Amino acid sequence: MIKPQDEGSAYNEYFSKINKELKENGFGKPVVLLDLDRLDSNLNTLSKNIPPPLHYRIVVKSLPSLDLLRHITKSTKTNRLMVFHSGDLVMLLSDPDFSSFDILLGKPMPVRALEEIYKKTKSEKFQKIHWLVDTETRLTQYLGFAKTKNIKLHIVLEIDVGLHRGGFTQTKETNLALEMITNYPNHLEFDGFMGYEPHVASVPNLLGDKNYAIEKAIGSSLSLYEEFVTSGKEFYPSLFKKELILNGGGSKTYRFYQKNNKIVNDVSVGSALVMPTDFDVSTLTEHKPAFFIAAPILKRLEGTTIPFLEFISFLFPLWNPNLQVTYFTYGGAYLAKKESPTGLFDNSLYGASTNQGILNGSRKTNLQPDDYVFYRPTQSEKVMAEMGEVVLLRNGKIIGTWKCFIN
Repeated sequence: MIKPQDEGSAYNEYFSKINKELKENGFGKPVVLLDLDRLDSNLNTLSKNIPPPLHYRIVVKSLPSLDLLRHITKSTKTNRLMVFHSGDLVMLLSDPDFSSFDILLGKPMPVRALEEIYKKTKSEKFQKIHWLVDTETRLTQYLGFAKTKNIKLHIVLEIDVGLHRGGFTQTKETNLALEMITNYPNHLEFDGFMGYEPHVASVPNLLGDKNYAIEKAIGSSLSLYEEFVTSGKEFYPSLFKKELILNGGGSKTYRFYQKNNKIVNDVSVGSALVMPTDFDVSTLTEHKPAFFIAAPILKRLEGTTIPFLEFISFLFPLWNPNLQVTYFTYGGAYLAKKESPTGLFDNSLYGASTNQGILNGSRKTNLQPDDYVFYRPTQSEKVMAEMGEVVLLRNGKIIGTWKCFIN
């Protein structure tokens, strides 16, 4: 009863086809694969779940490639971006395809970062950015910067709607910020609020429907959001005459904003389009994993022989069939989970290596040198940036590559 069972199996049809393509036309090295058919399917799903008048805003950090961003903007017909890194911001403002886009910062930046960005961009482009502000202190710093440069900064206030990761927590705080903005119209302009709520996807739910529990939790967050908007309108009505950015949502929650929402008009989504494993949640079952790491097998050895334990190593596969074969891969220790073939495991006694990874499996995994092991990354931004480019697939065939940008 305690003897390990054989967990190995060969590729399914999807990965068998890609493995054949990589062996015939690939690059002989670890690569990030982007399945454009699956990406387009995810884009269609997203568009259905963010109908007008909701606006879709692309989370750039999760999709770090200019070509990928172009593909998404064309498909979704959006010109809204959420940017998290100063280097990305400077690059986008320098690119003719994106320099006129509506750009909202996804986190508050140190005032020193504004100084560096300002040096590298044209003043008129810099003044169109929506800067995120989380405290009265930061707003004061930004005001001082704007006065020094004799420019106007567009301000979006970050509000805490339950995540408790910073931001204004009470309406009296946001009203003080709105008063400061009102008093300095030549240097500050109010552009709206951002209330991020990924915590609702983890709402406790012992019994009942998980998505229903999430929907109720979002309702509670929206009630908090509405308090900030209502209070601001009451005390500073002139600031609310134009259409404001009322941003919310995220990959795990975006689909809930198409109904029972009278507040949020701007919804941010990134990772749901490529589906790393961290986003395997009940709210994204319609989305398909669209990107993978593929690493070639360099060596196949029978059994599992551990240094200094050679004299007993023959016992390992006798007890555990998943130690029948040892594979050494080109690269390793990826920020990812093994996807195909199934039943491959890291060897904890051998240790991890980023140069030649070691995996064990049963003979049913049926790999030979030059075959590929496929992984699903746990997140998108770090993996794409480290690899430097993505290899594009259509119908299981390589059709090109897209460069990624490095932060």
